[in-house]
Amino acid sequence: MMQLFKATNADIATDAIREEDENNPKGYYELEAVKGIVKNNSFLNELNGKTIKIVAPLVTFIDLSLEYRVVFMLRDLDEVVQSQEKMVGKDQQDQKEKFKTMYALHIEKSRQFLLAHHIPFIEMPHRELLQNPDASLQRLIDFCAWETPIEELKSVIDDTLYRNRKVS
Repeated sequence: MMQLFKATNADIATDAIREEDENNPKGYYELEAVKGIVKNNSFLNELNGKTIKIVAPLVTFIDLSLEYRVVFMLRDLDEVVQSQEKMVGKDQQDQKEKFKTMYALHIEKSRQFLLAHHIPFIEMPHRELLQNPDASLQRLIDFCAWETPIEELKSVIDDTLYRNRKVS
């Protein structure tokens, strides 16, 4: 998703502390301050008009005095757990259902938060973006008011990065 924002020349708030690696060879586009958002969200005041990556559990700690438009990237929870296992380097099979339940609760809590505070958002299923890029990208173009041609955005989508596919 962040590669798409980059392709639109969006001003992405990142500090590049977490560099690309084998798990994410095109980079993470993260801002270290986001990790401390629970205690201090004042850094958001400096990011007017910028794109920032915030994971679902932390969305509920944003500063409500600011305006947002949220692209809510949704991934299959089995794939999320599988990806996390690879990144931490250990099998968490015995905790898989617990993690999935926890992730699902975070997602729903964030969704309800956005709705309750009338924050505009669009849900973008990860698999849908890969399998039906034309329709998905058009939704993003409309929501984000991007002017980048859809063909240019399609060229950014890299199916080889989808390494943690759910096995049916």
